[in-house]
Amino acid sequence: MRSNWEKVSVVPKISGDQVLSRPRRSLWLDAVFQKIVQGLAIAILLLVAAIAIELAIAAIPALKEFGLGFLLTMEWNPVKNVYGILPQIYGTVVSSLVAIALEMPLGVGIAIFLNEDIAPKVVRVPISFAIELLAAIPSVVYGLWGIFVLLPALRPLMRGLHQNLGWIPFFSTLPANRSLLPTILVLTLMILPIVVALSREAIAAVPMELRMGAMAIGANRWEFILGIAIPTSMSGIVGAAVLALGRAIGETMAAVMLIGNANQINWSWLAPSSTIAALIANQFSEAKGLQLSALLYAALVLMALTLIVNIFANSFITSFHSSHYEENLDPLVAQVTTDLPQSPLESEESENIAKDRPEDKWKPNPTRRKIISFLLTLGICLGTAIAIFAFSSILFSLINKGASRFDLAAFTELPPPPLASGGGFRNAITGTLLMVGIGAGISAPIGLGAAIYLVEFGSGKPLSSWIRFFNGVLSGVPSILCGLFAYGLVVLTSGTFSAIAGGVALAVVMLPTIARTSEEALKTVAPELREGAIAIGASPIQAITAIVIPAATPAIVTGVVLAIARATGETAPLLFTALFSQYGLNGLWKPVASMSVLIYNFALSPYPNDQALAWTAALVVVALILSISVAARFLTRDQLN
Repeated sequence: MRSNWEKVSVVPKISGDQVLSRPRRSLWLDAVFQKIVQGLAIAILLLVAAIAIELAIAAIPALKEFGLGFLLTMEWNPVKNVYGILPQIYGTVVSSLVAIALEMPLGVGIAIFLNEDIAPKVVRVPISFAIELLAAIPSVVYGLWGIFVLLPALRPLMRGLHQNLGWIPFFSTLPANRSLLPTILVLTLMILPIVVALSREAIAAVPMELRMGAMAIGANRWEFILGIAIPTSMSGIVGAAVLALGRAIGETMAAVMLIGNANQINWSWLAPSSTIAALIANQFSEAKGLQLSALLYAALVLMALTLIVNIFANSFITSFHSSHYEENLDPLVAQVTTDLPQSPLESEESENIAKDRPEDKWKPNPTRRKIISFLLTLGICLGTAIAIFAFSSILFSLINKGASRFDLAAFTELPPPPLASGGGFRNAITGTLLMVGIGAGISAPIGLGAAIYLVEFGSGKPLSSWIRFFNGVLSGVPSILCGLFAYGLVVLTSGTFSAIAGGVALAVVMLPTIARTSEEALKTVAPELREGAIAIGASPIQAITAIVIPAATPAIVTGVVLAIARATGETAPLLFTALFSQYGLNGLWKPVASMSVLIYNFALSPYPNDQALAWTAALVVVALILSISVAARFLTRDQLN
């Protein structure tokens, strides 16, 4: 398949010495430009490989020492230099799988609620927006809310579960202060937007003919949903579940703050546990020698798990988009779309055949249908209400608790020493803006260049398919691994934690979002603009820079804004790169404060003043991210209109 410029090259150019001489002067510029954007696209592929290779090289000492026994050993003892991550594997797998088991009926139910006309549009639109905003809340804020709001509310329930259902292994121990159950619930809430968005897309893609056919044979809404819509869109729903599972496996900050970080395997969800990401976050700053290598071995295992899960998710979603609905339909559903009720004038033979049709044998009990429809509708309404209640609880807690220190001092002063009152997070604001700016400055040119190659020059080429695949893989890499990559690339090379290292880590986090959204933006540019540029003798570089990119600028800016919103709330990558500083900005190559790390540090502090500052900082961060998300939504809406 030819690229966009090969396709439009047949358009005749305007004659004239100036136009005819132009290609001879600029041909080499076009070739150089194409090679540059191709190199930027290949950089995405190389980046994924570099992350895996760096982790593998750093993990070699532990690999040689422990081998595969590292995955089956329960002891983690730095004194004896004995390391194993079986308890962390157990905690990661159990918390993620249970969260998915709770999530799927809740998420699919909300998707059905939003997709069907169960409630008026004036109700469904704000609910949809609220579910989308759950994805914009940083994980460290979920952890803060979990510690101070969810845990106190859960304690009576956890005690009741132990007292009444203690004979069940999952509730067999006395409730601990931090445990697996609150972690599971927070993970369920965090991955909710992924499942809702993808499931809603899958269900909405069911052809209207199937709905009309179901109505033609007398099926009600829930008979259509359960008998046709869900089976037809199953591959998309499964892809959503697997993608959400990958997100849950790589979650770091919420797990660190809620799970208890105990190196043990316990069947009880009321006991503390640990995850691979939490182990790395807790011990990396003080690790050295074999312990450091063991942590990077654990990171390599985490990357392997997330890559496998994300590859499966992408394959399910791809098969969903490329499959033909009719091939996977139940015979009854297929007959609904192809067979209409026969005319009374048809032959007796046709009437006899019609008597054997499934729809003629299908005579459901009217009372049973009404009861089932009522219960299912009530169930998805309750599930939607639970999600909205959780979102409202987070926002109310942020406003209620964060307003206590929302004053000028919070924005103009430095963090206070222990036991002191007052203070602020001025240094964290400047540090966050600096590192996000560095990350955007690095990732935006690479992402845009990669998108230009994929759309304008790489259409139909195998290299483009690989680049898109690895960009999807990169988007599923846990942010903690991006931080470890930047640690090895910048911190170990320079010998210091710094704002530069933090910016590089955030650039890796932002890159796949910018590349993907920029590619979609360039695809929306009308082909006629390219043809018109060629018709007047413009070279590819002239047309792309002067016509195509300006036309796609609103959507490109939206993608960059969304990437900035995500990077603003990242915590785990900065723990290993920028570290934290109680003081103001002293240079690009010095440790620097950030809002997310300040929230994490102060949330775990025993001092009320620090906790109040953590809530205020969380309020500021969430308000900023939500404002950016709303602005991006309106930019997209304006572009579509």
